[in-house]
Amino acid sequence: MIKYKTIIVFFLLLVIVEISSQEDSLHTAVVYGNDNSFAVKAPKGWVLDTKSGLSSGLYAVFFPEGSSWAKAISVMYCNTASKKAKGNETIDEVIKYDIDRFKKEQDAFVYDGENIVTSDNKTAIIKNFYDNKNKNYESVGYIDEENVVVFLVLSSREKSDYENSLKSFYELVRSYYYLTDNFKIEEKK
Repeated sequence: MIKYKTIIVFFLLLVIVEISSQEDSLHTAVVYGNDNSFAVKAPKGWVLDTKSGLSSGLYAVFFPEGSSWAKAISVMYCNTASKKAKGNETIDEVIKYDIDRFKKEQDAFVYDGENIVTSDNKTAIIKNFYDNKNKNYESVGYIDEENVVVFLVLSSREKSDYENSLKSFYELVRSYYYLTDNFKIEEKK
C-alpha cells in the first residue's frame, strides 16, 4: 500500500513538473525533502529559480523579473525545519527559536503579521522581522505539517522595496499546497 501511494505521488510530481515546464506562465515549483513535499507558484512578475539557491540549500528561490537572485533588492525562498530535531517538535518552538536567534544576533525587532490561508486551507503564521543594524526586512510564513515546519520567506535590503513586495509574498504563501509526508530520498549506493 505504501509503495502504491509513493508511485501515485511520484506520478503527480512528474505531471506537475511536466505541466510547469510546458507552460512558462505556471511557474510552479515542487519542493521536496525527506518526509515532505509541497508546491508553490511564483507570483506574477517574479521568476522561479531552482538553481541559484542550491549552494545555500534552497531548492526554490524567487526574484523580480529583470533581476537575479544575487542582485535583487528583494527575494523570496522556501525552506523547512524537521520536527525530528530536538527543540523543533512544534511550530511554536520553531518560531520561538527563530525570534530568539534573530534578536540575539541582530539589533532587531519582530512583530506579528496577519495570518494567511494557503490554497490547501492551512494557516500560515506570519512574522515580520526588522534588522536595524543591517537594515534588512523580512516576512516569514510558518506552516505546520506532520514532519516539518515549512518557511516561506521574503527578504529585502530596502524598506520601500520590501513594502512593494509584500503583495507578491502574500500571493506566494496563498499558492502553497502540501503534497505528502510520505516522500523519501534514497542515497545512491
